Amino acid sequence: MSRHRRGFSLVLVLTLSSALLLIAVAFTESVLSALRSTRLAWQGERAMHAADVALLQSIETWRSGDALSLRVGESDSVAGPSALQLTSGVVRTRTRARGFTLEGWATTHDGALRPSHRRIWRAVQLGWPAVPVHAALTSLGALVLQGGATVIGADATPSGWSDECSSDFRSTLARAVVANYVLADSTVTTVGDGAPITLFTVGQRTLTDSMAAAAMALLAARATRVTTDSVLDLSELDAGTPACPRWFGDARRTPAVSDACSRRWPIVLAAHGGETRLRGHAPAQGVLLVRGDLRIDPEVQFAGVVLIDGTLHIDVAPPDLPPTIIGGVLLRDQRALGALVRGPALIQSSQCAIRLALAAAGAPQPVQQHGWTERP
Repeated sequence: MSRHRRGFSLVLVLTLSSALLLIAVAFTESVLSALRSTRLAWQGERAMHAADVALLQSIETWRSGDALSLRVGESDSVAGPSALQLTSGVVRTRTRARGFTLEGWATTHDGALRPSHRRIWRAVQLGWPAVPVHAALTSLGALVLQGGATVIGADATPSGWSDECSSDFRSTLARAVVANYVLADSTVTTVGDGAPITLFTVGQRTLTDSMAAAAMALLAARATRVTTDSVLDLSELDAGTPACPRWFGDARRTPAVSDACSRRWPIVLAAHGGETRLRGHAPAQGVLLVRGDLRIDPEVQFAGVVLIDGTLHIDVAPPDLPPTIIGGVLLRDQRALGALVRGPALIQSSQCAIRLALAAAGAPQPVQQHGWTERP
């Protein structure tokens, strides 16, 4: 006797097999998707940490010379660590004389996935030795002003520096003269905050001298140029191409002056010990440290910081050749000889010139915040 078979079991087996196959395919797709997500997340974390490393490394290996050459609003790029399937770097932007923003970035890829790109941001500011420039002209000894000399505490912006100084201009008055003793005749002009001329108390003078000695030592240790010459000629050129002033940067901002000259901010230590003479008509910028006394000739134009262990002598000049210092001057007068400033010399305060000059001695310090900021 034979039985008819209709294949019901086969249909059931095929149906179950198909269902299991679909479940397996769906599970496999889910696993692969999770694997891709994990790899992308890992690549993103790797990029994030690489950007972090690049940013921290740029702070630790701060390229001071390149940073000083940037003007406000300008940026440069610093290469970061690179490895297999990873590149990184930092974009550094100057926001003011002492302020920079750093954008660390990194890109990772493994060939099979789209690249992961991350950016983090941090603000830093330059910290430098505290120079106790309490006024346009600060003297720890006696000071004689005569012959139409002018000392002004109103903030000045050197010619052509408007863009550079836009974030560092001081709208309030600074003091004009702070000294241990001052003798000024009726032809002298002093303009500043409060009393035009302020005298030190004993305690203030002692503290200021201590701060000045410390600042002098730290700045001298960071000097970019040291000379024992008794004469510094601002018009003397170096042998480079272009031929920039030998000792300082060029304070002019005109198309005729190369950026290579106008973006230099040297710290010059005149270690002669006796009297150093500053002469020349080329406008200069930077920091001038003098171990002895300083004599300034007519025509001299200087923007920045002048710190003198000894004293200062500025003699009478023709009306059309007035020596001019824009920034801050500090005299320690260690031998108590007294300083003499005769007209038509002009000394005027400039917060911008002081900060730009001292930036040459600055080290980057991260601005305190709660953490890193990632940019999309």
